[in-house]
Amino acid sequence: MIVYTAPFDPITDDELQQLKIYHKQTRKPIALAIVGDGILSSSKRKKLCMRACNPYRYLHVVDIKQDDTCIALQSETESEVRNGYFYLSAKGIRKILLENGYYFEEVTKAQCNPKRAAHSVRVAHTAFKLARIHHLNKQLAYQMGLLHDVTKKMSDEEGNQLLLYFRPSVVKLDPAVWHSYTAVIWLKQNLCCYNKKILRAIEHHTLGDGKSAYDHILYIADKIEPGRHYDVTMHTKIAERNLKQGAEYVLADAKKYILEKEGKHV
Repeated sequence: MIVYTAPFDPITDDELQQLKIYHKQTRKPIALAIVGDGILSSSKRKKLCMRACNPYRYLHVVDIKQDDTCIALQSETESEVRNGYFYLSAKGIRKILLENGYYFEEVTKAQCNPKRAAHSVRVAHTAFKLARIHHLNKQLAYQMGLLHDVTKKMSDEEGNQLLLYFRPSVVKLDPAVWHSYTAVIWLKQNLCCYNKKILRAIEHHTLGDGKSAYDHILYIADKIEPGRHYDVTMHTKIAERNLKQGAEYVLADAKKYILEKEGKHV
């Protein structure tokens, strides 16, 4: 049997189209198998492949046997998906990638510089802890922590162009806060993420003007993560007791810092 192989980490739309073309040319069932190591375990990758192939009766996910003839699929889109361009993945698996946060760490590393990526991981862990304390969705809090600065390294010129098209009213704000708005646009366009809780929390994480519990969690976590070089003992204590009060305390402290450093009332 001829088996088409790839890491399928994850299976992409390009790979799926190749397999469909091979079937059209041969009019025979098409077998595919996972080979090599990946970010995800082989069992998870196999489940994703099965989900992607489910609508097509002629596509079958198999384990390679000794007498099989293997042909490697050629595609560079798997790495692009892992870098955050989920729209390139097979359509049937995008929801699974998002719900499970698959490759989110890789997305953060790809889109942020090393220092910013490390900060994002610390924010994610801090958000996870706060969500656990307050009996909220820990995984959701972790994911928004990872993704909150995904467009931080975007140039002001690029950010300005993006906001002028999608959010023109935001352009008048300080460019230092633009990334909280461009991130939402980027996540929708590239990661196919439309989770309102995640997007809303990210949008409000710089100004601290969010109202929901998840908005508060991300705003607080961004300011009290272990890499911050100031005492956050009181911030943490209040936040662990009450999220709204914690966010208010962090915001007041941030305004005080800006006033003392730059002489600006915010």
